Amino acid sequence: MPAATFTHSVASDQAVAAAWAALQKPETWAGIGPVSSVSDPTYGDDGTLAGFNWVADLGGKAYKGIASTTAYSEPERFDLTMDTSEIAGDVVTTIEPSNPGCNVTVAITFRTKGMLSAMFFPAIKQALASGFPQQIEDLVAEI
Repeated sequence: MPAATFTHSVASDQAVAAAWAALQKPETWAGIGPVSSVSDPTYGDDGTLAGFNWVADLGGKAYKGIASTTAYSEPERFDLTMDTSEIAGDVVTTIEPSNPGCNVTVAITFRTKGMLSAMFFPAIKQALASGFPQQIEDLVAEI
């Protein structure tokens, strides 16, 4: 099945700890890639975001999915796997200290799973490609 990866880095004048805290809020992930909304977050014993439900809007149809934290190293790296019936993906976010603040890099790989998403993959890929950099700029602006 088709897949695409997008990566974007943004410098922030905020501290690494502030960037890490933002990644632990489920609403941070709404609007990234095909994610139109998030709900029902769960947290680990250490307060780290463990997962949430999400909705992907593809071609005017909503697909419900589940996001799960797959790995993390506080405060440098946070990885999510996201899955619906039509698409799945992996998100790797890294935070590197800089002076002042930090650099935040988000890499997202989406794969089609169903016939409908495979058929519309070129349009999905184009939409992701055109919007992803601004989505990450917006994410970092909220830190």
